Order: sequence, then C-alpha cells, then structure tokens
Amino acid sequence: MARLTDFIKNDRQAVRPAARPAAARTGLPIIERIRRYLREVRTELGRVEWPSRAELTAMTIVVVVVLAVMSLYLGAWDVLFTWLFQQVLVRP
Repeated sequence: MARLTDFIKNDRQAVRPAARPAAARTGLPIIERIRRYLREVRTELGRVEWPSRAELTAMTIVVVVVLAVMSLYLGAWDVLFTWLFQQVLVRP
C-alpha cells in the first residue's frame, strides 16, 4: 500500500479537509431526520409512474415464461450431465 508521502511531489504539503464538528454532522434530532426521510420517500413515490394493470400482467407473464424456459433448459443439461457422469464414473 502506498503511503501518502509517496504522492507528494515538489515539496508540496498534503492538505486534508478539516473534520466537521459533531454538532454540524448531526444537525437535526433523530426523530426529525426520520420524519423528513419518510416525507421525502412519500414525495418520490408520488412521482413514480406506476405501470397499468395490463402492463403489469404482461410483464409478469413474460417473467414466468422466461423462468419456465430457463428451468427446462438448465434441467435438460442437468439430466444430460447426470447420465454422462453415471456412465463414466459408475461402472457396474
């Protein structure tokens, strides 16, 4: 790991930002911060463009069909490799 002094060139001093006091970091009490967060979440959820029922149904059908096709595809490979390894490794 490189040290900070490895990056200092031409006798320049490294300048670190001053730490903020604890009072400036917290600002509001925890309850007020939670309330503000929940208000902002509600506002953002109001701006979301939610899909219609028909769009949601169509997207759900697409997901289920893709899931079924992928499970059949992976299942077929599993059956093939199981049979192949049994033929090669398990000899009577």
